[in-house]
Amino acid sequence: MTGHGRLEQRVARAAARAAVSGRPSVVTLAAPAQESDPLAIALEAGPPFAYWEMPDRGFALAAAGKAHTIRTPADAARFGTASAAVRDLASRTHQAAVDGAERAPLLIGGFSFAPGSTWPGFPAGRLVLPELAYIQREPGNRVWMAATEVLAGADPAAVAGALMGRIRSARRVAPERVAPGVTDGRRADAIDLRDPGYLAGAGEAIRLIRDGDLMKVTLARRLDVDHRPELGPFLAALRRIHGGCVIFAFARPGGAVFCGATPELLARVDGLTVRTLALAGTAPRGSSRSEDRRRARLLLSDSKELEEHTYVRSELMRRLSDRGFALDPPERIGVLELPGILHLATPISAVAPVGTGVLDVVGSLHPTPAVGGLPRDRATSWIAAHEPFDRGWYAGPVGYCDLSGNGEFHTALRSCLIEGNRTSLFAGAGIVSASQPEKELLETDLKLGALLPSLAPV
Repeated sequence: MTGHGRLEQRVARAAARAAVSGRPSVVTLAAPAQESDPLAIALEAGPPFAYWEMPDRGFALAAAGKAHTIRTPADAARFGTASAAVRDLASRTHQAAVDGAERAPLLIGGFSFAPGSTWPGFPAGRLVLPELAYIQREPGNRVWMAATEVLAGADPAAVAGALMGRIRSARRVAPERVAPGVTDGRRADAIDLRDPGYLAGAGEAIRLIRDGDLMKVTLARRLDVDHRPELGPFLAALRRIHGGCVIFAFARPGGAVFCGATPELLARVDGLTVRTLALAGTAPRGSSRSEDRRRARLLLSDSKELEEHTYVRSELMRRLSDRGFALDPPERIGVLELPGILHLATPISAVAPVGTGVLDVVGSLHPTPAVGGLPRDRATSWIAAHEPFDRGWYAGPVGYCDLSGNGEFHTALRSCLIEGNRTSLFAGAGIVSASQPEKELLETDLKLGALLPSLAPV
């Protein structure tokens, strides 16, 4: 039987299943892809699209359109709801492949920081199975993935022909690699970063912590810049500068884009293996390799930064342990070097209970003390009452998963929301008893610096 014949057979089965269940089935088709620029593919498709790339790891995903969308209600159970919806989708998805391509389709999406903290076009939770995706799992393993819903009575030949035609069309388009935009550090330096309101908020948080009402809280700020960057060169600049981070973008119809370069792994699930990263404690990079080493040593001995990091690391391990994960022996605290900034970092790994998917892990860990605080509910309530803006998807989980529950979500930091001719950048700092408002404000300036040089108009 030819590849087209096997695909028709899958579609026929999907249509029969839809007739019995009264619900649409889904058919996916995978085919080998040549090397291409995932960013260029996403931009070529136009909104709505999603782009995700880990340059140093060789993983990339460019997703266009929507064959199926999972939306969650704005409540505390949204991650469990999404996980159950993925399992349900898996039960009615029929996967096909040609020429030995890997068949596993991926969903991509994100969640707001808090269930009720949403932006227009960015709801409490949304995962999309794209109509067409370019997936590079590692160099040499690249596929085109097409997907469609199938209703009862669908014509198998027509549906199969449409899926194969979609992939043939994608193969004919070979957009050139997107070049980074020219950055202008002088323009970035000229942007006014003063924020008296942040200083006052940090001071109040410190008083509450010293009075014993909170242990830690992360206070964020928003910086609005009257400029809309050219998206391709902007993201390509982030990709070139921040190769050790995840470069991501979610573009909505109407022009809104949420994008950034985040270093913070929230949850990675591969089978029963779970990984997360405690990332808290910050210092600026030096001007030389020897100065970097000196600053890293100082960071590792800084009592305030270590207090903040220990809260995060201990709480992540506690939450996993309380939910039945078998923790591996903890690694030593290290220093993660990123452009312009150093972070205290501790990788954490565990074995998950059977049947655990990445969204279940996300639900156990989010919001981490790194972006929320301790105690968790009290800190998030304080944030909602005191930050003068809606976090939306900033500091929320963004990522991808397959239909078996494997996947990866990161916390959306070093990020910005582009709407109209305005770009809003977000950054936060973790506040503990030894914090000083002026130093916390400087830390947010340092984090905003991850995006500002690439954003500043030239």
